[in-house]
Amino acid sequence: MSLVCSTHFSLVRARRELERAQRCGDWQSVRNWDVTLASNLNDAFEDKDRNTPALIKELERILRTYSELVDKMPDSLANGLFLPK
Repeated sequence: MSLVCSTHFSLVRARRELERAQRCGDWQSVRNWDVTLASNLNDAFEDKDRNTPALIKELERILRTYSELVDKMPDSLANGLFLPK
């Protein structure tokens, strides 16, 4: 049984929360989880104990998530949602 690094676990959690916020149409939470996901992604890449194949699979999931998010995002939000406050 392989163990999951805490950085990887945090990355997966952030992606799932981003997906949940998108499904609920909670665009402010999408913005917040986007920032968290970016930070967790950096942490996961810097983790010397990372499981690279698992990280690559998670990156593929993240890319799919963002693709779906952009497709479903209302046009009125698309220009400003991911810009810094």
